[in-house]
Amino acid sequence: MKKLLTWLAVGLLTSAILDPIIYSMLDMPIPWTRDLLMGVGGVGCYYLLIRFRDDL
Repeated sequence: MKKLLTWLAVGLLTSAILDPIIYSMLDMPIPWTRDLLMGVGGVGCYYLLIRFRDDL
């Protein structure tokens, strides 16, 4: 479970950062709602990792 949460957190935060950069390079409108949701999901995974660090 710990490895899954770590992979989710890193993947979601990385994609939330790189997605607007890729869309701006392609001259397409940036989907801010999706990027914000990915960022919130990544932060939420890190929160769960920290909150339940003794149980995982």
